[in-house]
Amino acid sequence: MENQLDILNRLFDGLQFKDAEYSERTNTCTINFLYNPQVFKINEQNRKIIYDKVLEIVGDFVRYELNFISCPLDKRAIANHAYMTLVNNFPALSKNFTFNDIAVEIDGVKVILSICLSASSYEYATANNREEMLAKKLKESFLADFVVNFVKKEDEIASSQIENNMEFISSIKKADDKTIYKLSNISNIIGKNDYTLAIDYTKITQPVENVVICGTVTNISKRTYTRQRKKDGQQVSEERPFYSFALKNEDKILYCSIFPRQADENKGDLIEVGMSVSCFGSFRSFNGKLNFTAISIARCDYQREEIKHIKSVNENYHTVFPQTYVEYQQGGLFDEEEKKFDGSFVVFDLETTGFDANKDTVIQIGACKIVNGKIVETFASLVNPQRHIPDEITTLTGINDQMVKDAPTINYVLPDFYKFCYGSTLVAQNIAFDISFLHFLGKLYSYNFDNPQMDTLEMARQKLPGLKNYKLGTIAEKLNVPLIHAHTATDDATATAKVFIKLM
Repeated sequence: MENQLDILNRLFDGLQFKDAEYSERTNTCTINFLYNPQVFKINEQNRKIIYDKVLEIVGDFVRYELNFISCPLDKRAIANHAYMTLVNNFPALSKNFTFNDIAVEIDGVKVILSICLSASSYEYATANNREEMLAKKLKESFLADFVVNFVKKEDEIASSQIENNMEFISSIKKADDKTIYKLSNISNIIGKNDYTLAIDYTKITQPVENVVICGTVTNISKRTYTRQRKKDGQQVSEERPFYSFALKNEDKILYCSIFPRQADENKGDLIEVGMSVSCFGSFRSFNGKLNFTAISIARCDYQREEIKHIKSVNENYHTVFPQTYVEYQQGGLFDEEEKKFDGSFVVFDLETTGFDANKDTVIQIGACKIVNGKIVETFASLVNPQRHIPDEITTLTGINDQMVKDAPTINYVLPDFYKFCYGSTLVAQNIAFDISFLHFLGKLYSYNFDNPQMDTLEMARQKLPGLKNYKLGTIAEKLNVPLIHAHTATDDATATAKVFIKLM
């Protein structure tokens, strides 16, 4: 019947048949339509024309109900959708591609997209007619005629978005006062969001990656987009939901969106107007306004706090000195890949006396610094927790009281680790756990660890679907990365750094 009902698409501009659902219990067939409210108007006359056409095509052996789903043309939503469509369906194009490379113009029911691509991506895209493919996918979701123009970037200087944000990040570091929000009563809605501190997004004036924000939901809408995936070796199209919502904090409204994974695709229905939430994601600029694309969202309570007199970065190291990294194991394995990507990243791991940042403390820090896709330095230190290390932690990590009795305490180690991390994106396996300790200790000693963040756990879930679990050992084994002594900070950080390089 659905193929027959496709004829309804020709009745009106801005109207598209979506699907039909039959209920045997009520002998009712509900016919769903997508419509563009700027073009098609729902009124009794149009309803009757559609209803009569359905009777003519199918017959009157069941009762029919017509359901209309609004798909208005909105520049922000179109740009978000175009960005996610490119990233999900054409990964070859999205390598050096950011949200800022999309410009949208709307002329009645015609939408013109201009998309800037690097020289290599531009040649690939035009040679393979990707403009037409993208325009077709967008038309399916927004019921408008799309024209997609790819524009070649001239004299492009490759630089990561993180590097472009360093001036912004540095300005926060130099501030005497810093507003943060303490999060409590956290309940995950989409994804995993266990962060206990959020930044004040009202002070952000340009794009920045991987941060936590909070606010009160003022509106939310659910829409769909089409993505391609492989099933049984064949390329199939599937319709997936995404949510657009607005947060309010300090009387400033921020427009946000989230594209959930399949397991969470309907959980956004739990988000309500008036709900206090925290989100982990990235800021992007579009048409002079900042948007926020979330990866995860959780219900929470938040409380404003002021951190006074943030300490500046040390001029020199005083207690723990970084070492030049030398690859002794599996020499040549990573050299063969020649993986290069811009930016500075510190991949770190903490061993602790327990799992609660408010009660437990650090007993070892291990970290690797990656610059231009290569490990260049390491940072490693045992830490004297000034308390007994529980037996179960000793069994897990191999670290006992005797090993740390002559080690420096955290107030000596933390300033040097802050210097080591300064200007870099922080990376860890399940970073929510480790960052909670850094945030707590940073607040205690007035060091502001608000670096952008990346999580190898989430990266692996996206790029290595189907693993039995996503523990570091499992991911490392899949990628042929050696993990010699699990649950020691130095070895875990080194393995995580190699995993990160392979996943980038």
